[in-house]
Order: sequence, then C-alpha cells, then structure tokens
Amino acid sequence: MKKDRAVSGRTERPLTEHHGIDWVDDSRRHGRERDQFSMRFAPVVYLAPVVLGGAGVPLGLGLVGSVTAIAAGNLLGSLATAACAVMGPRLGIPQVTMTRSAFGYRGNYVPAFLGILLFIGYFSLGTVLGARSLTNLTGLPYTPMIVVVAGLSVLIAVFGYDTLQAMGRWLTRASLVVFGIVSIAVVVHGTGPAATTNASSGHSVTTWLLVCSVVFSYTVSWTIYASDYSRYLPANGRARSMFLWAFGGLFSSATWMMVLGAALTTLAGGDPLAGLGVVLPAPLLKLVLAVFVAGALSHNAVNLYSGAMAGLTCDLPLRRTTVVVAGGAVGCVLSLLLGGGNFQSHFNTFLLMVSYFVMPWLAILLIDFYRTHQGGRGYPQPTAFQDRTGPYRGTRPRALLAFFLGIGASVPFMATDVYTGPIGHLLGGVDVSYAASFMVAALAHELLRAPHTDRETAAVDSALTTL
Repeated sequence: MKKDRAVSGRTERPLTEHHGIDWVDDSRRHGRERDQFSMRFAPVVYLAPVVLGGAGVPLGLGLVGSVTAIAAGNLLGSLATAACAVMGPRLGIPQVTMTRSAFGYRGNYVPAFLGILLFIGYFSLGTVLGARSLTNLTGLPYTPMIVVVAGLSVLIAVFGYDTLQAMGRWLTRASLVVFGIVSIAVVVHGTGPAATTNASSGHSVTTWLLVCSVVFSYTVSWTIYASDYSRYLPANGRARSMFLWAFGGLFSSATWMMVLGAALTTLAGGDPLAGLGVVLPAPLLKLVLAVFVAGALSHNAVNLYSGAMAGLTCDLPLRRTTVVVAGGAVGCVLSLLLGGGNFQSHFNTFLLMVSYFVMPWLAILLIDFYRTHQGGRGYPQPTAFQDRTGPYRGTRPRALLAFFLGIGASVPFMATDVYTGPIGHLLGGVDVSYAASFMVAALAHELLRAPHTDRETAAVDSALTTL
C-alpha cells in the first residue's frame, strides 16, 4: 500500500486510492465535516429522484400531497443516514464492514452480499437514467449511451474516495445555480391542472402513504453507504456537526429534486423531462440535462465504490479496482435489460425490495453501535474488524436470527408487482414492511443480545447454529 507523502508541509495523496476496507489510521485522516454536505448532495442530483417525486401526481395525489409525502419520507431516511455517517470517523472503516461486530466476521457475509446486489441495482438504475439524459442532450442512440455512462462511472470509481469527494463539491456548486434557475422558472410559469388533488379522501391517504414509503425506501437505502464517505475524517471531529451536514446534504438534495419532479409532472402528463421542456428554453434545458448526466456519473461511481467495499467485506480475493470494474460490467448488462417501457415499475419494486433487508440490518447496526458499544466508544481496536480470528471471528447466530426474523416479519406487509401480502392488500397496496422489519429485528436483537453467563451464551449459540 502506498503511503501519503508530506510535501511542502502538506499531505500529498496518490491520484488513485489504494485503500481497501482496512482501518484508516490517524496519519491518513483528512477532510472537513462540512464536506459531508456535498458528498450527500451530489449523488442525488440526477433523474431518478425527479422521476420518483412525480410518482404521486398521476395517481391523483396532487402537488401539496406529493410535497408533504416527499418531505416526510426524506426526513426519516435522512436522519437514519446521518446517524450512520457519524460512525465513519469513530471507527475509520466502511459501513457494511462495521456489522462484523454484530454478525461475526463470517456471518457478516450475508448482509454484505445483499449490499452488493443493492449497489449493482442502483448502479444499473442510474445508468439507465444517465443514458436517457445523455441521449436527450446529444441526440445520439440510447444503447451506446448506456456503455458511455457505465464506462465513465467505472473510471471515476476506480480513482476512489478523494475523486468522489472533489466531484461532489463541484457538482453541488453547479447544481445549486442550475436548479435554482429551474426552480424560479417553474414558479414563474406555474404548475399544471394535475397539481390539484382529484382522488377521494380515502384513496388520497393510501396514495400519500404509498409515495411516502417509496420515498423513504430510496433515502434510507443510503444508510448502507454512509460511513464509506466519512471514514477518512479526523476521529476527534464534532459528531453533532457532522450529523447536521450529512443530514442537510441528503435531505435538501432529495427533497428539492423530488419536489421539482412533482411540479414538472403536473405540466406534461406524467413526464418530468417533458415538463422541463415546457418551462425552459432549449439552451437551458441542455444545461440541465448535462447536470443530470454528471449527477448520474456521481451516483453510479458512489455505488460502484461502495459495492467494492461490500465485495471486499465478503473476502473476495481481488483488488478494489478489480471489483469496481467487475461490478460495472454486470451493472451495464442489467441496465440494458431494465431500461424498457416498464422502467418505472421496476424502479419502484426495486426500492421497496431494498428495504426488506436494509431495515433489519440498520436496526441491528444502530443497537450495536449506539447501545452495545456506547456510541462507538466500547469497541476494541479498529484493527479487530479485519482479524478473522479475533474477537469478531466466526458467526454470531443470534444477530443473524434477528436479521431473518425482521425480513420474515415484512412478508405480510409487502406490496409489490411481484408479491403482495395480506396486510399489503388490506392497506390498498401500501408497503410499510420497512417499519415491521425494523421493529421486529430491533426487538429480537435486543432480547437475544441480553447478558448471559458464558455457559448460557455458548448453549444459545450452539442451539441457533444447529437451527
């Protein structure tokens, strides 16, 4: 591993990151807490949240109902993500690697593998929407643009952490200007007739819950990335400050893009891109599309980078850069398969399915970090997370049982195109499985982690391993 070199009183870091999932020691720490704002803001500035924000308008929810559902979902998801981002400086390791403490070194392969699927899925979705933006910008065929967007995303992710941080800062600045102009144009033009709620009161509540749950599923999925982009910050930083910057970046970006999407969708029969064409002159529309392409690249690179962290947590015998390239290739193929006429349905189903494992994993992580280990102060040396024969060796069956109980509890509440459970039917297709899975996993983990004598602990673990 290459070491940073001191040059003229500054730290010179290699252009390409050579760090994997091992602990970032104090000599390699750098950055500022306020950088968390742009790191959370930039990857959300692409077409997906804009499309998602308009989902309630064709269902009759209207603009006010959409905005309140968007704000509520993003508030909860951003709070959870910020709580996870705080863990990065404390432990100096990626997010999914942290749950080796709860699940055990080998037991953590389960959520890490599911994380890989999440990251590749989001990369594929980002590639589809980035290619659509690039096609609208250039007029070039869609399929080759898939390859262009995927290839550029891989290149950025290969360079790693500092490149992602730098891109986030510049993209955030550009987005604030460009989308500030777009927002003014929308206000001046006004919304369309679909801005008025036209659903019955009962159906309106159901639609509101549906939009809120899908929005929350999108935002809370960033929890599994959170510490990947804060672990290089100095360990003695202010946790409160970092929490607020991380929360502010994600909440403001996601809410702004989604509210714009809802407003634009009222203008053009369910197509926010067509809505942009209504309120903007052609040159400014091309500038917005260029920012969408850059945002898709940032989003995709973040997913490939974190996918590599999850792959290394599964002990793949590969370098970080190799995992990035392999993930990009798989995601590119999936993009070609997902980008058809049923994209919106695939997108919503994917977001909801993500929550089926993210929420029980999150419940266990939060209890392990904030309760079991007193906000990160009760862990052994951070190098213990990399020691397969150390204190986290093997598998922690009780945590895995709580995890699977959480996932199982979500089944009756599911409401997707693939499967709808009995409670999902009763709720009119609203999927609130994330709440059930989080609460059940948290309760089960809390009960199963209760203090035992050494003999009782050995007996419990032996029984669960047999199961």
